[in-house]
Formats: sequence, structure tokens, C-alpha cells
Amino acid sequence: MSQQLAIDFSGRLPVSAQIGMEVCNANADDRWKRWVDGCIQDVARRMSEFTVDDVIAALQALPDPPSTHNLAALGPRMKEVAKELKYMKATDRVQRSKRLLSHGNLLRVWESLIWRERE
Repeated sequence: MSQQLAIDFSGRLPVSAQIGMEVCNANADDRWKRWVDGCIQDVARRMSEFTVDDVIAALQALPDPPSTHNLAALGPRMKEVAKELKYMKATDRVQRSKRLLSHGNLLRVWESLIWRERE
């Protein structure tokens, strides 16, 4: 099965970055994708806003989570889950990663669409 590459020429993200993200997503372990989808849902239920740092923390908190060859596959997972499962939507804000391995990279802030304040 071949996948069609959807390139956005709006200039928000360089074409080379989009291609890189698609390659990472295509090569990511399918089992890892399903676990990450579950972690995204978990984080979106618990937090009104979050980043991939929160999703990674949720994944690492699980016993023996699967891994994938490149965590850059997280970006495409977040976009696909937002589009297909509608757990969250992208905001126009970013914040620096708190993970040491990320060296303070900028991360998109996502707004949960399934979070409910607990009474």
C-alpha cells in the first residue's frame, strides 16, 4: 500500500521538514503508533493544554512501552490524532521542551477537546 504525501505550501513549515515528518511517520512501528495514540488520549483527558513532552512522559510511565526508531514521528502522530480522532486541536502557541534530550526545542501547544474539569 502506498501513501500519498500531502505537502502544505503555505510556508508555515518548510517542505523538507514536512517530508522528513512523513518519512518518520511511515517508518514508525505500528504498535508504537497505537500506544502513542492511547497516551495522547490519556493526556488530553487529564490536561486542558499539553505538548509532546506530556505524551512522552505518559508513554514512558507505562510498563515496557514499545519504541520507534525516531521520536520525530510524534509530530505526525499528533497531527493525525487531532484530525482523525479529534482529541485536541493545535493552538498558535509554542513552548520550550522541558526534556534535556530536546535541548529546549520549541513544541506546539495543543488544546484538549476531551478534557473536563474535575469537580
